[in-house]
Amino acid sequence: MMKQKKRGLMKLGVTLLLMTAMLSVLAACGNNGGANSAGSANGNNTAGAGGNEATSTAPVPVKTAYAPFIGGIGVYALADKEFDIANGVDVEIGAFGSTSPLMSIMTGDVDIAFTTLQSYLVSINALMEEGSDITTLPKIVYLHNSSTGADGIVSDSSIQTVADLKGKTVSAQYGDVTHYMLAKALDTVGLTIDDVKLVDMGPGKGGAAFVAGSVDAATTFEPYLSQGVTSRKGNIIISTADLENTILDVIVVSAKTAEEKPAWLQNTLKAVEDATQYVNSDLSAAAELTADDLQVSAAEVKEMFPTVHLYTLADNHEGMDEGGWLYSTMEDVVEFYHSIGIIAEPFDVKQLVIADILW
Repeated sequence: MMKQKKRGLMKLGVTLLLMTAMLSVLAACGNNGGANSAGSANGNNTAGAGGNEATSTAPVPVKTAYAPFIGGIGVYALADKEFDIANGVDVEIGAFGSTSPLMSIMTGDVDIAFTTLQSYLVSINALMEEGSDITTLPKIVYLHNSSTGADGIVSDSSIQTVADLKGKTVSAQYGDVTHYMLAKALDTVGLTIDDVKLVDMGPGKGGAAFVAGSVDAATTFEPYLSQGVTSRKGNIIISTADLENTILDVIVVSAKTAEEKPAWLQNTLKAVEDATQYVNSDLSAAAELTADDLQVSAAEVKEMFPTVHLYTLADNHEGMDEGGWLYSTMEDVVEFYHSIGIIAEPFDVKQLVIADILW
């Protein structure tokens, strides 16, 4: 069965404008809970969560959106190999529009969303500061992928280690995941953001600025890391290969879906797991299958794949079960954004994770 496969935009950072837009939509939705898409899992048709799944043999449509990023190889394999159909759901992959993944969940445009942990937590905080109860906000139900080398800091040849960044101009976008990553990298050698000259630029502009020689180092991602090494005889002094679980994507659903736990939700997560196992066990076949989706060659897919880790079901239990590493990571993210004034008051992150959906 053919699926919709046009995607756009990369993983987004959080901006004040985005938060404002999200809050405006919520205000417009009022107490009606947002508009549900007809024919989707959260809609009112009989095949969806609002209908009677037990009496329907047709796969339940589940809407999401993704972008052509190597971390999405499992998402595309899920559709191309029809792991979704095998699990009783029909995952429809649309293109990112102008709204954030979290906002798309809350307006009902998608049933599940993929978002960076940092973007999710900052957006949750913005909603809470406007009066939303944390219990009513979207929940994390699965860990999807993490960067294991796709993001890093590239420096000129005079900078050999992270410690050498002291006093240097380093690009990272204020409040963005790159800001957090830079802070984590500096912490490995006892430095803080105050020890460098922060140049407020996103990863794309920062990477280009480094290649142009405008900054001493850039917190960025591929292909800018490799381009920086080539063009300026630079060094990748640290990457997410050295910073485990620093930049990761999570799967988020509405609070209502998380509470009700409809069959389609767990079936969708099972399809994600099946696709992950397929990619991990036969990368060559998966690369050929998803190259067009990722808009690169199969050879490039295989070359890029080591820079991400697709979380398995076992990884999810390790991270999300009681005492798992996810909670301390979330607390660390909240504390960082609190320290730079974006989050006014830390909150209980455990209320945002629904681990009992795991099987």
